[in-house]
Amino acid sequence: MQGEGPAAQAEQAEALAAACPEERAQYLVEAAEGWAAAGRPDRAGELFEAAIADGGQVAGDVRAYYAGFLFDTGRPEAALRQLDDLMAANPNDPAAYVCAAEVLEEAADLDGALRWFTMGLHRFFGDFGVQDITGDTALLQLVGGRRRVRQQLELPADRWDELATRAQVILLEGLEQG
Repeated sequence: MQGEGPAAQAEQAEALAAACPEERAQYLVEAAEGWAAAGRPDRAGELFEAAIADGGQVAGDVRAYYAGFLFDTGRPEAALRQLDDLMAANPNDPAAYVCAAEVLEEAADLDGALRWFTMGLHRFFGDFGVQDITGDTALLQLVGGRRRVRQQLELPADRWDELATRAQVILLEGLEQG
């Protein structure tokens, strides 16, 4: 969205939420993130809660984004409750697992992040190879994020980590040749 700053972008997203009911939840999340960046956490929290109440589709899941906001505003217990609610909902979108894992990684809960990345891999992919990873963005995000967290935890590389590394090499070589 174009605008002069986070507040202007938040206002634009709120206008779009009102104008596009089928995408209301997504625009409410975008507005909430804009208000958070503009220093209006009160308004941001209201909009995250409105997006949850709306129940509409949000890339990833609104509860993961809200959890990130709650961590950022010093409310880790509330953030973890949002992630517990998300886990109980058994989301059907691999991006929800990526978002939840990255929120926990940013909050320095590496064990929690590893759990979410691994759950997403088991739920959606199970058995895969290098070519699968290079051809599927969600799989790449899950396996790559999992490898990154495992490295931070100083765990030895396993089969999935090795596949992620090989896929990354192939993708980087493709960029250099392109």
